[in-house]
Amino acid sequence: MKHHTKYLFVTCVAAMLPALAHADILRVEIKGVVDYSVIGGSMAGVASGAPAVMSFNLDSNNFADSANYPTRGYAIDLPSFSMTVGGRPVTMDIPQPGGAQSYFVLRNNDPGVDGFFISPGTETYAPLSVHIPGLNPAHELDFHVTYGNTTTLSSLNILDAVGSYGTANMSVYQWTIGRFGVPGAEYAFNSLTISAVPEPAAVTLLGLGLLVVLRRSAPLRAVQGRRNS
Repeated sequence: MKHHTKYLFVTCVAAMLPALAHADILRVEIKGVVDYSVIGGSMAGVASGAPAVMSFNLDSNNFADSANYPTRGYAIDLPSFSMTVGGRPVTMDIPQPGGAQSYFVLRNNDPGVDGFFISPGTETYAPLSVHIPGLNPAHELDFHVTYGNTTTLSSLNILDAVGSYGTANMSVYQWTIGRFGVPGAEYAFNSLTISAVPEPAAVTLLGLGLLVVLRRSAPLRAVQGRRNS
């Protein structure tokens, strides 16, 4: 009975792995802390050192390559965007001004450096439009991080870039919110993580597999209980 239950568990996991490995949707999460902030509205009073977290999803199959530089932009799923500063939200403008597409861009040997940035284009970093609750004017969200080597990324395929990136070998970064090119808040970058988002089918399969294991093991526990009584 024990071996049969283990076999069922291994079979369920083995059946689930291909679905997990075929995760086309990725999540990017960027973490840091407030360096300084003089923004009002809901951000009034946010202290230096407060956590800043920004995240969004993208499809690894939805990208555009630059015709001039070794960069590739992956279209950001704007409704999935989330950013909090000290637990207070920053909201993404949907659509962006002029209906511009927003990209998470990879740089691979561009030239002599690797890195990431967000932008309405795929070649140079430029701000996205966001709003601060309690303030009417739109604000500019800038983010880029550059690593002073060509070994941080192995290609422009974001599936090859799944993992975490910190401050080692970092040469420059900018993570700010402001207006007219003038930052009103700056956030000290700590980490960027790219991870796969499991497909709903894979999650369902995992649940079914666990249910089978639990139902199969329940009679075994009952029998063992009777033998020990």
